[in-house]
Amino acid sequence: MNADCFTYTSEPYYQENIFNLLGYAQSEIKKIRSKTKFSRADILAKHIVKKGKAGSKTKLELEDYLRNDLVQNYLTIYKTKFNLDHLYFIPGADEINDGVTTGSLDIKVIFPNKSLLSGEEYLAIECKRINKLLDKKRYYIDEGVNRFITRQYYPEADTKVAFMLSFMECEKDSQKQYPIDIVKDFNTLLQEAYEKNVIDNIGEKDLNMDIDPTLEVFNSLIKRIDSTELIVYHVFLDYYDIIDS
Repeated sequence: MNADCFTYTSEPYYQENIFNLLGYAQSEIKKIRSKTKFSRADILAKHIVKKGKAGSKTKLELEDYLRNDLVQNYLTIYKTKFNLDHLYFIPGADEINDGVTTGSLDIKVIFPNKSLLSGEEYLAIECKRINKLLDKKRYYIDEGVNRFITRQYYPEADTKVAFMLSFMECEKDSQKQYPIDIVKDFNTLLQEAYEKNVIDNIGEKDLNMDIDPTLEVFNSLIKRIDSTELIVYHVFLDYYDIIDS
């Protein structure tokens, strides 16, 4: 897919640079965490302390922690390397429609640029933990992609592009599965539940961009409930060997 579709400004380099920033962040995370791995137990304990309650080991605690670590310790710090100084990566930002909160974006990328096209003020990035387990894949589709289809995300914006970002991780080696196979299962689930909204399956068309070869990215095209089209890029970050129990 031609990068010119990324129309936040007349300069499409933003898109490739964000991908390359994510690729660089992934390499730095793996380098650092290969020595000192993330600990599920420590992350859960931090949530218990911060929330002041026993808490439960939910899908959101680790997901939010990995997102916050990515934004605070990598994207915000290294964006200068990719000429993205003027972009702001905001974790956990509300989406609002007519004064009502419709959802909370995992990462909201704000483009403070006077040359932005009308309505295209930010990029939405939705994050999910993923492996070969079917329930997590359904969650990715129903509570991720579908939020874009229903305009829960971008309720008022005319943005034409969105990112879905997967933290690939698992507690057992038997749960490991890599992007090409995950994508096949995603497409099956999309066809089963949202066939009328799928224009191009995930990975159906080649990516025509010069991006970090270590970063796994697949594109797709969906139709939202108001019949507008949205390009969704599916980005996979490899956390399989850097999280301990």
